[in-house]
Amino acid sequence: MEKNEVAILREISHKLDQLIILLKLSNRDVLNQFKREIQRDRVSARILELADGTLTYSDLSKKVSEEMGVAEITVKKKISRLREMGFLITRREGRQVYYENSGLFE
Repeated sequence: MEKNEVAILREISHKLDQLIILLKLSNRDVLNQFKREIQRDRVSARILELADGTLTYSDLSKKVSEEMGVAEITVKKKISRLREMGFLITRREGRQVYYENSGLFE
């Protein structure tokens, strides 16, 4: 990759970071409300803690289910909701789907 291309990509990355900050600031109240809701839900909070991009959907749901003593279907529903809300992002490798905290609360 040429130096010019790298410089352009860095500029784009910087501008995207700025946009994310502005969006978070403009939606701070809504994000804080969701954050409080998720913190009250121990299962959802644990999902976000463990979602570091190294666990597949199956591994994440099984691990949280075992740790929290809840049915795996309950965990799967919460994973789906967190993904729909934008708090989890996915990465697909072949047939496996890995989950990662999107960082909206950071």
